[in-house]
Amino acid sequence: MTNEPLRIAVRRLHWFRKAFAQYAQLVGEEIGCDFALDQTILTGVFVRWLRAVKKQKPKNREERKDFFEFAAALMLRELNRTMPLTARSAPRLAPADTAAAFWPEGYVCTMFCIKVLTAAVEQEFHQHPEVGDAFHDLRHWWSYRENVAQDSSFAAGFLQLLMGHEPNWMMPDVFRTRLHRDLQTD
Repeated sequence: MTNEPLRIAVRRLHWFRKAFAQYAQLVGEEIGCDFALDQTILTGVFVRWLRAVKKQKPKNREERKDFFEFAAALMLRELNRTMPLTARSAPRLAPADTAAAFWPEGYVCTMFCIKVLTAAVEQEFHQHPEVGDAFHDLRHWWSYRENVAQDSSFAAGFLQLLMGHEPNWMMPDVFRTRLHRDLQTD
C-alpha cells in the first residue's frame, strides 16, 4: 500500500485512516459483519497515538525493536479509548467461540495492530513475530474486553500478552525497558 518503510507510513494520517478502513472492511467481509467507521474518531485516535509514541520513544537504538511492539500497544490503547468502529450486524461467519464473534470491534482493532506490528518488524528486522498462546484463549479476550471498558491503558498490556510477553500490569502503557531502567536508577 506504500513504497516507503511502514514505520514511516504509519505515522501519516492519510495512510493510517485508509489502511484501517480497508482492514476493517476486509475483516468484516471475512467474519460476515458490517461495520460503521467514524473517521473523526479515528483521526483523534491517530493524533493521540502519534503524540504518545513521540513522548515515549527511547533514545537507545538497542530498544528499537521492543519499541515497535510497544508502539502497536499504544495504538491499541487509543483505539480502545475511543472505539472508531461500531458493528451494525452480528458476525454471521465467525465461529461462536472466537473473539471475532463476541467482540468484533475489538477483534478488528487488535488484529490491525498485530498486522501492522508484524509487517513493520518483518520489514525492519527481517523477523516474523508470532502471537502467543494467550491469543487463542478466549478467556484472555473476555478479560481484555472487560478491563479496557474500565481503563483503556490495559489494552497495551493485553497486546503484549497476546504477543506472548508478560506485561507490566501496573503501568502497561509505559515503555517497559524505560521503566525498568528508571527503577534501577532510583
